[in-house]
Amino acid sequence: MRVCIVIPAYEPGGEFVPYAQEVLAAGLGPVLVVDDGSGPAYAPVFAALAEMGCTVLTHEQNRGKGAALKTALRWYGAHEDGCAGIVTADCDGQHTVKDVRRVCEAMEACPGTLVLGCRDFGPGTPARSATGNRVTSAAMRVLYNIDLKDTQTGLRGIPNGMHGDLLEVRGERYEYELNMLIYAKQRSIPYTIVPIETVYFNNNEGSHYRTVADSARIIHQLGSGLVQYAMSAGLSVVVDVFVYCVLVKWLLLGLPLAPRLFFAAVIARTLSSVVNYTCNRRLPYVQNKKIGPTVAKYYCLWLAQLMLSFVGVWAACTGLHMDDMLAKLLVDALLAVASYQVQLRWVFSEKTPRPVLYGSGEAMDAKRTTAQGGFAQRNAAPDFARQTQKVGPVTGQRGFAAGEMEAEADKCPQHAAGREDGGRGAAL
Repeated sequence: MRVCIVIPAYEPGGEFVPYAQEVLAAGLGPVLVVDDGSGPAYAPVFAALAEMGCTVLTHEQNRGKGAALKTALRWYGAHEDGCAGIVTADCDGQHTVKDVRRVCEAMEACPGTLVLGCRDFGPGTPARSATGNRVTSAAMRVLYNIDLKDTQTGLRGIPNGMHGDLLEVRGERYEYELNMLIYAKQRSIPYTIVPIETVYFNNNEGSHYRTVADSARIIHQLGSGLVQYAMSAGLSVVVDVFVYCVLVKWLLLGLPLAPRLFFAAVIARTLSSVVNYTCNRRLPYVQNKKIGPTVAKYYCLWLAQLMLSFVGVWAACTGLHMDDMLAKLLVDALLAVASYQVQLRWVFSEKTPRPVLYGSGEAMDAKRTTAQGGFAQRNAAPDFARQTQKVGPVTGQRGFAAGEMEAEADKCPQHAAGREDGGRGAAL
C-alpha cells in the first residue's frame, strides 16, 4: 500500500537528512517535509532533502506543529493522487522506519481507523516526557473518555477521507494533536494501536516543546470541555436555584417541609433541564447529537438526580439542621460532578469499536475481512517529482512550477491512473 509520509520540521538536527533518506529508501511512498520557519541557517538541509526526492514546503515564520500538519494536509488534498492516506512522523528520528512501515501495514489491515503508534513509557524515558504523557492520558480519560497510553504520539496514520476534515480541527501547535483525538472521538472513529519503540536522543534535549507556553495550550484544551460543561451547569443552576428559591420561600410556603421541597425541586429541575440539555448537546465530548435517544437517556439521568437531590437536601435539613438553600447547593454540586461522567460515558456517548491492537487476532481478522471484500492495493512508485513549493505565506527554494509538477507527476503510472479513475477513494 502506498502512502504519503509527512514530516514537519523546525530547526532539525543532524540526524534528519539520514533519517529522511532511510524513509525514502523504504519505498513506502512520497515524502513531504514541512519546514516550519527554521530560517536561512537551515536552508541547505531542506535543499538537500529536495535534491534527494522529498517535496519541501516552507513556512516563512515558525507557526507550530499543528500549522505545519495542516499545510501538509492542504497540499496532499490538492496534489497527491494514488495514496491510501498519510503517515505523519517526527523529524528527530524517534519514529524508526520499521515502525513507520508497521503503521502503514496497520492502515491496510484496519481501513477507516485512525492509526496511532503508541510508546511504552518505561524505565529510561525522560522524566518530563513520561510525566507529561501520563498526566495528559489521565486527563483525556477522565474528561473525554479517551483511553490511550500515548496521547501525544506524532506517528499517526490518517486514511483518505479524514484529511479534509482535519483542516477544521482547532490548534496550531502541539495541542492540535490532542484535538485530533477529540475529533475522532466525537465522530466515533475507532483507533488502531501500533506498539512502537520508545526512542529518545540526549534525554530529549532537542525537543522544541516549550514547557510553559505549550503546556498552557494543552491544559487549556484539556480543560475546555470541563469549563464549557461548568458554564452550562452554572447557567442551569441559576435557573434552578432561582425558581426553587421563589417556590420554597414564597409560593409553596404553606406546605409541609417534605412536599414543599419535593414540588419545588421537580418544577425547578424541569425548567433548568431544558436549558442544560440544549447547552450540553454542543459540548466537545458529545458524540451522539440525535435528540431522540439522547433525550430519553438524559431524562433518566435527570430523574435519578432529582430523587437524589431531594433525598440529599431533606437528609441535610433534618439530620444536620442545615439551611435548605445551602444544603441544595452542596448536594447539587456533588451530583453535577457525577452527572458529567454519566453524560460523557452514557447519555451523549455512541457505541464505538474499542481500539484494536495491531498484530492481535482482531487486527488479523480485520485484514482477512478486508482482503475478502476486494481491497485494492496499489504498488509503490519508486520515483516522485522533486520539488519545493510555496504554500500560503511560505517561500519556495526551487523546483517545478505548478504545471510542471502536474506534467512530471503524470509520468508516474499510479498518478495517471489516479486521475483517470477519479483519484483517491472517498471516505474515516
